[in-house]
Amino acid sequence: MADNRQELRGVNWNEVFSFSHIFKSFRMSIHLSKLMLALAAVVAVFVTGWCMDGIWRIGGEYVQWTPAAEKAGAIGEIERCFLQPAAKFHREKDDWLGKRPELASSLRAEAYNQWRQLDAYCGILGKYENEGVISSGSHLRKALVDKVAKEREKDADFKPRTRDEYKDEDWSAALTESKGDFRKEIKDIEVLLADSLSQAREDVKKDEKLVSSKDKKRAEENLDKDYRSALRAITERKRAFSQGVQAIRGRPIFASLCEYESRCLGNAVAAICRADVTGGIDVYQNIMDGKAGRAETVSALPPDNSGGLVFWVLASVHGMKWFMCEFWFYAVIFLLISLAAWAFFGGAAYRAAALHAAREEKISISQALRFSAGKFLSFFMAPLMPIAGILVLGALLIIGGMLGNIWGFGAILVGALFFLAILLGLCIAFAAIGLITGVGLMYPTIAVEGSDGFDALSRSFSYVFSKPWRAVLYGVLALVYGALCYVFVRFFAYLALASTHFFVKVGVWAGGERLAEGADKLDAMWAAPTFTVFHAPSTWEAMSTCEQIGSFVISIWVYLVIGMVLAFVLSYGASVTTVIYYLMRRKVDATDLDDVYVEEAEEELPAPEAGQAAAEQAGAPEPPEAQEGQGTEEKKE
Repeated sequence: MADNRQELRGVNWNEVFSFSHIFKSFRMSIHLSKLMLALAAVVAVFVTGWCMDGIWRIGGEYVQWTPAAEKAGAIGEIERCFLQPAAKFHREKDDWLGKRPELASSLRAEAYNQWRQLDAYCGILGKYENEGVISSGSHLRKALVDKVAKEREKDADFKPRTRDEYKDEDWSAALTESKGDFRKEIKDIEVLLADSLSQAREDVKKDEKLVSSKDKKRAEENLDKDYRSALRAITERKRAFSQGVQAIRGRPIFASLCEYESRCLGNAVAAICRADVTGGIDVYQNIMDGKAGRAETVSALPPDNSGGLVFWVLASVHGMKWFMCEFWFYAVIFLLISLAAWAFFGGAAYRAAALHAAREEKISISQALRFSAGKFLSFFMAPLMPIAGILVLGALLIIGGMLGNIWGFGAILVGALFFLAILLGLCIAFAAIGLITGVGLMYPTIAVEGSDGFDALSRSFSYVFSKPWRAVLYGVLALVYGALCYVFVRFFAYLALASTHFFVKVGVWAGGERLAEGADKLDAMWAAPTFTVFHAPSTWEAMSTCEQIGSFVISIWVYLVIGMVLAFVLSYGASVTTVIYYLMRRKVDATDLDDVYVEEAEEELPAPEAGQAAAEQAGAPEPPEAQEGQGTEEKKE
């Protein structure tokens, strides 16, 4: 019995349960150097997207948007592309593009008329009257109605304009002119409101019905409430106009893609936490049947926090498909620049993970970047080579299909050579499966072995196809463990932001009257974060110029925290795939886990005692200093 316990104590359980090495990926991923490298990659990608959005705006390239798209369950362009048949989707998009000039002309005429008449603002203010916030006997309402009436009397000869007067104007120019007229409208409203408030205060003092000081104080309090309601009416007017502009112009491409993919990612992680893998597969099948015309089309995606992992992963793939098909030129440039950024910064993170996993050695950021710079082409080309191979094989199939157009014997020729087409199809399937399952091992190969893209391609394919079930086991375990780690990191970040918002809000009580009753300046500049949304869209319409600047600066810091969460995801991905590479290499090639390529500049100089001991064991001659010492001792003897 004692011998059995001794044997159990002598067992290396990490070797028996080799998958347990995956659990050290979290500790590796939160190392500062890898986080900073991943954050640099995130920043580079997002800056690229924002800059490209700015360039594409010049050409009027936007994503279709409607005010209802912000509501839960509503359908935006990406969702419609996923849910609807291609013909219906493109027909609706073409209709929107064709109606742009007409809608812009209508908005142009409306903006000019509202500037002169203020009907829209008065209509929104009337909503507050119906809700009992501003009563018909309100001093502010009476003063404001009088001011608006006098302002209209100045334009007694005013004739409303129609959209036909602007039908020949470019829609983009019409929107610009509409914004100018709208700014004049808001300026006039604010001036009239300020004058009306002053007039109302005088009316309260002169009102003979208010006998006691208590009645006058209550009237002044009601006047302040009415004024805040009028300010919120201005905010609603601004929001309505902004939504009208966006409905015509649309939203930026990269911003729309980020919003959609973020939703898919959040729901996928939530599905993992619920252990829901296959939920929503029936919904996905109904969507595919509707797109193929075999059933009615699905009206909306499942709500958040529902649906399984597989569904949201497939939905994410359809988002990238929309991106590649609808804006292919934008997508190719963006993806190549993003790949270059990841090859440089991500390659450095993989190198740091490789040395950390094998030798518990933590190199500096500069050392990691020097390695990735030297292997930049290998990191950049490794994932492109199988894609290039698939495209070449696809081009051969297209050329073969063209032979069928030859009159007469073309069909016979295609039938005779069709076995070659099937062989090429098998090669495409092999390359595609190897790319999807083995792409995560390409960068670790270069980082660990110090090799090139061809070695990364061959090793990743061979390891996956040699031990497919082991690769699946490692992948599933890494995904589940990573999801739990992500939830923990996200909760940590949420707690930090929520605590910051809570305690800062305690010290802020001014402002916010333009946003909602009881709101303050911080609520307008930065809404309280939630676990799912760290930074809600800013309500710019409810902020002054200084508040907008402050809100912009706050958003930079909040997005830096969001970037750190994304950096953790990338750092974890680099760490866990590097560990998996070491495990797969040991199973396939019987290579030790601590075997890693080290450049001469990275190789540490051994200590003198260690170097002398190693030299004696190898039978190498002793250093000159030792020989001199030995000769001196012999002379003394």
